[in-house]
Amino acid sequence: MRMNIRLFRAFPDSFRKSMEIYADQLLRGIRPLLRTHETIDDCLPSDVRLKGSTRYWDQYVRYQWLSRSFQGDVNHIIDHVYGHLLYTLPGHRTVVTFHDSTVNTLRGMAYSTRLSVQYSFMAMRKAARIVTDSHVSRRDFLSLVNYPENHVEVVYPGIDPAFQPLQDREELKRRLSLPGTYILHVGHTLPYMNVEKVLMAIECLVKRHGIDAHLVKVGDAFTRGQEALLDRLDLKGRVIHLGKIPLKDLIAIYNCADALLYPVLYAGFGLPPLEAMACGIPVVCSDRGALPEIVGDAAIMTDPEDHQQIAAHVAVLLADSSVREAYRAKGLRQAQRYSWDNTARQVLAIYRHVYESV
Repeated sequence: MRMNIRLFRAFPDSFRKSMEIYADQLLRGIRPLLRTHETIDDCLPSDVRLKGSTRYWDQYVRYQWLSRSFQGDVNHIIDHVYGHLLYTLPGHRTVVTFHDSTVNTLRGMAYSTRLSVQYSFMAMRKAARIVTDSHVSRRDFLSLVNYPENHVEVVYPGIDPAFQPLQDREELKRRLSLPGTYILHVGHTLPYMNVEKVLMAIECLVKRHGIDAHLVKVGDAFTRGQEALLDRLDLKGRVIHLGKIPLKDLIAIYNCADALLYPVLYAGFGLPPLEAMACGIPVVCSDRGALPEIVGDAAIMTDPEDHQQIAAHVAVLLADSSVREAYRAKGLRQAQRYSWDNTARQVLAIYRHVYESV
């Protein structure tokens, strides 16, 4: 009997880049493992609109129509925000990945956003299996949704094997026009990424600790409020925004950094700290959400709301080569625990179990 697997993708929002990585890596990892009677394809409406009321039409109407005609023998909704597709897809043949409870955990989220996520949660009660990125995400999901515990499975995402240490850091810095000493931040600029505290920590690092360092920012542009904060802190000359860059350059930028700073207010997993570790770069990250579970003792944990503490941790890394080397070695070992090939094998086993249970 044939098993046709359908992956239902998330819309290409700039702040959900990790969902694109998740789908791409699952497809790459699962295809070589398929038996002759198994296939996998992905699905996303064409020309989706990401703003205003047309966004809601495309996400909650068009996508539902498409999912009805595209459904497979086993379906996988790769982002819980699209759990509403279960109002159309057959629950007993559908898997959903729940990534995090950011919308429900943090203050200040729009009421419409909370409402739409709740709408998806109600549909997710029909799912055959829920996959979570971490044990913290599993706990959060079960606290939010009335769902059987024994049908929720933790499957850690992986790290692209392209992230690895490179030689000739100084040559890479010259080629990419990077500053001599810099702290790296990778990600978008929504409130829970805590960019304001990143900027305040850099100002403290320079002015209080006397360290001649820059901040290199990869990802979305700063908001107006963040730009205004840059002006107030007099940091314009110390911050370099590179925007979205190709994977090859991102790996080089990780390799050339002196540390990654990731003091998010919440994370259900956290790829940037692991990518930095895989490149041999020490990490200072938040002590909240799943990050303590994911990074273990291989990163310096910090209170994300205390910019002075954040700056002090970074200062220690920059000033003490033995501390840097210790975290570099621990980070490389920790990163080896996360493989997309392992993720693919575990997820494919779930598909087969769901298919055989029908």
